[in-house]
Amino acid sequence: MMQYLKSENLKFKRTFSRKLLIAVPLFNIGFSFFMNPSFLITNTFNWWSILFIPLTIAILCALSHQKEQKAANYNGIFTLPVSLSTIWYSKTIIIALYMFIMLTFFVVMMMLISMVLPGNSISYIKIIEASAVLWLSTLWQIPFCLFLAKRWGFVVTLVVNIAGGFLLGIALATQSQWWISPWSWSIRMMSPIVGVHPNGVPLPVGSPLWNLQVVPVGLALSICFFVIVTLCSASSFNRVATAYLKKQGGI
Repeated sequence: MMQYLKSENLKFKRTFSRKLLIAVPLFNIGFSFFMNPSFLITNTFNWWSILFIPLTIAILCALSHQKEQKAANYNGIFTLPVSLSTIWYSKTIIIALYMFIMLTFFVVMMMLISMVLPGNSISYIKIIEASAVLWLSTLWQIPFCLFLAKRWGFVVTLVVNIAGGFLLGIALATQSQWWISPWSWSIRMMSPIVGVHPNGVPLPVGSPLWNLQVVPVGLALSICFFVIVTLCSASSFNRVATAYLKKQGGI
């Protein structure tokens, strides 16, 4: 497995993908400051869940697909004596690690901002908790976007995942049916953790969105859905490879 992970990581070497890990958190902070400097930290978490995580995952997955397509249109992978499922899992794990690194950098930036702008601060524990929840609750988007990129390409991947966050995410996040839409999970959980409404304003005292019981529910749904989407997308990847080999007379 380690060799597969090293191979997938190497494919991102000297690419735009790694620059995103620094650029996106900085852009999010700047964007949130421009939108409402009075609630800089809480707004950054809200924009992460609504826009910047779906956008970043979609770009990383689409770039991963483009890398394979430009190399040999996956033909090299399909004809190698390797586990195709393991290759798919490796792609998913590497992008998940990149997202973890990006959010870790973001946590450091938020802690520095809390020291420089104490009036804008929330506790370090809340910053770490919110970032961890964001990471876990959006892992399912990685195999989903890898599947979209492989099937329909760069543009469709971006449009579907970003539209999911804006349309299905925000629309249901404040409703009792928030659990129906996977894009709503991270948005809904940010409300009680950092005290922000999905529309970006601070939660008023007594708001039902302060209910912390949604956090374990949302995390359980996210992890289960991640496993399901990963297994299903890996199976689809195997079927595509099998169809290709049959067409080429390889099996």
